[in-house]
Amino acid sequence: MDKRLEKALDFSNFRMILLTRQENLKVLMNNKLMLNYGGGLFKVDKELISFVALALLSKNRNPIFIDENDIPIKIEDIEDFAEKAAAKYDKAIEQYYNSYQKLNEAREIRKVIDWDEEDKKE
Repeated sequence: MDKRLEKALDFSNFRMILLTRQENLKVLMNNKLMLNYGGGLFKVDKELISFVALALLSKNRNPIFIDENDIPIKIEDIEDFAEKAAAKYDKAIEQYYNSYQKLNEAREIRKVIDWDEEDKKE
């Protein structure tokens, strides 16, 4: 096979594997952003954090939020909910950032393919 064609194929394979790994990281992060609280399941994202901040500012101590299953959940302790949501978000985003940086530093196909195994050691 022509060297240029072989290099192009290698690069194409590398990009495909890299993009797949990046998508897997997003899925993992989204799973880690799930918070069970008060009988509900909440995805801790920017929208939820904004609503929690608004409830805290408005002195609404027992707000009602719609969880991921479209069930209205009354939050009995908004300060505790806010603290747990912020901790969950910070941890998930930091792990996502660190893993994403490691993955982007892998410049060889072999490192990208083996990346999963390296990540499990953490």
